Amino acid sequence: MNIKIYSRIMEMINNAPSLMTNPQHLKVAIKSEFDVEAEMTAPSVEHLVAAIDEQVLANYFGRVWQPKTKKYKYSGLDIVDEVNALEPKAVLDLGCGYNEFKGKINNITGVDPYNSKADHMCSILDYKPNTQYDVTICMGSINFGSADKIIREVGHAVDLTAPEGLLFFRANPGKQHEAPEAKWIDFFNWTPEFIINLAKELNCLVVTIKQDANRLYFVLKRRS
Repeated sequence: MNIKIYSRIMEMINNAPSLMTNPQHLKVAIKSEFDVEAEMTAPSVEHLVAAIDEQVLANYFGRVWQPKTKKYKYSGLDIVDEVNALEPKAVLDLGCGYNEFKGKINNITGVDPYNSKADHMCSILDYKPNTQYDVTICMGSINFGSADKIIREVGHAVDLTAPEGLLFFRANPGKQHEAPEAKWIDFFNWTPEFIINLAKELNCLVVTIKQDANRLYFVLKRRS
């Protein structure tokens, strides 16, 4: 659950309890506070927060966000040569954004919930192909929400990767984006300790962890 949105919604309800019984007033209040449309009839707070969170992410990553790939030493354009050197038969880009690695990394498939340039426009957890990939890359795409959500998404990425395959990540150590549209996004605070514990839980080997500008770059290897 997005704690930032949840806390603000609870504050709004405490100040005006009738919001939860008046859908029109609730819609106006949500638009005013979060600048998104989230119309629900008699919602629970949890469902309301999830709906707002999804709309906030869709608004920011579908309309505002622009990639800064060249900014990163390890998880930027150098990743192209690093992945191609592995001669993979199939590469998966989860959260591909504008699919900028298409045509650069061989045999790549891009998945993104908010960008129509993806090969498959759906969420990470909803992507369920009948195949596994030699390499999976997640450049800044598994960064939002609670630790439980992060674990589910990374776990799904591991499941989509063949045994002995590699997974490349760029992770945000809780840094807030500057654009005002990102105000209500709950950025997860990645740490090296969390990465090491997560790898152990998911039966992966940590190949490397490096500081990459203001992000963390790490590579996991799925064990057999």
